[in-house]
This record gives sequence, C-alpha cells and structure tokens, in this order.
Amino acid sequence: MNQVNATEVQEHLSDFLDSLTQGETSIVIEQAGKAIATLISYEEWKRLKQLESYLISEDDEESFSPEEVITAYNQLHGTEFTVENIVNE
Repeated sequence: MNQVNATEVQEHLSDFLDSLTQGETSIVIEQAGKAIATLISYEEWKRLKQLESYLISEDDEESFSPEEVITAYNQLHGTEFTVENIVNE
C-alpha cells in the first residue's frame, strides 16, 4: 500500500494509475496527514464487489430474528415460548 498526498496525485496521476495496473492494489491519498481516499485497481474493485455481493446474499439466506426462530421451534414442538419468557427464565 502506497501513501501519497493529494498534491502528488494531482501532479502524477498517470504514474499512480500505471502502478495500479502493474500490481499495486491500493494507494491511500492523504490531505494534511489524514487519509481521505483510496485509489484501487479495477481488479481489486471487482474482487471487493464480489465479496460484498457474497456477504449480502449469505446474510440474506441465513439471517433469522429471534422471534422467527422461536416461532419455528414452537410450530415444530407444539410449544408456546416467547422471547420474554425465555429471557426472564
């Protein structure tokens, strides 16, 4: 990871883009010593988007509220549990 200031990016953008196409995965841009942005290669961006999509879809498939779990349990076992009586016992 390369760290550069904003002025350097303005003056040498094409050099930084070249470094991204030649294997550098990210360049952190700083202003007044504080990180404000990151340049990443297109390949890295695609990888991150794939990871994001995977995590969102996995979360959607396996995410259940406590109420949903208790309702399903009650239906399977003929019980009448609630969140309140589980928490209070």
